[in-house]
Amino acid sequence: MITKRKNFLGSLYIQFRGNLPLIGLIAAISTIFLGKVVFIHLWYDVPIDQLTRDIIAVGRIPVYAGFLSQIGLFCWAAAAMLCFFSASVIENNGNHHKIKQFLLASTLLTLILGFDDAFLLHEKVLPKLGIPEGVTYASYGGLLLFYLLRFHQLILKTDYIFIALALVFFGLSYTLDFALAIVYPAAPIPLLTSGRISYLLEDGAKFIGIISWLVYCFQIGKYSIRVSAAKPNIELPYYSDGIAKQQIIHKGLHIGQDR
Repeated sequence: MITKRKNFLGSLYIQFRGNLPLIGLIAAISTIFLGKVVFIHLWYDVPIDQLTRDIIAVGRIPVYAGFLSQIGLFCWAAAAMLCFFSASVIENNGNHHKIKQFLLASTLLTLILGFDDAFLLHEKVLPKLGIPEGVTYASYGGLLLFYLLRFHQLILKTDYIFIALALVFFGLSYTLDFALAIVYPAAPIPLLTSGRISYLLEDGAKFIGIISWLVYCFQIGKYSIRVSAAKPNIELPYYSDGIAKQQIIHKGLHIGQDR
């Protein structure tokens, strides 16, 4: 029994030493966010519980409040993690360097949009800092455009139908938000003025866009890992579920069959 305990403690110590960088990262991230909580509490006199407890508990609202929005936040987080994990397992050499950059850029873009959705940056936070909502939307649009132009060659080799769907529904959600803000006060339609249809249309379109983005991140992550495992310098293949299955041949290696 004593021998087993010593072996366990010895193994634990070895793991601790071997994973010091990751343990340090955990400590750093935790310190940053906990420090932010303390700073906001002291500087703005915000109660600690309002910064640490669940929103439903703090607001004393029904557990179903914000149901669709909460699911959307989970999807944003999942999409970002899929891209980041895929980038982390791909070797940074040959043509894989471009794929790795693409996945990391997708991670960053997803985190930005997810944080905005979670904390209403464009609607609540940034306007208080003097940045109009229109400027924020324009910045996001420019960021998306840069992303599409910078990686268009890779994107065209993926199932880009999903990113197209995501952009269409995000655009629809923004258009509805803008249009309903003008039409809503004088709308002659009872259902529209009650807010039932307007919220369903706007938030429903955004939710479909988030799900489409999540599926796209899953697709690019999965196929990037498959390709990198198959051959060190092979480029990201063309793959599209809506097109007839294609075989990618690289020096006699058939990849298309393994889908």
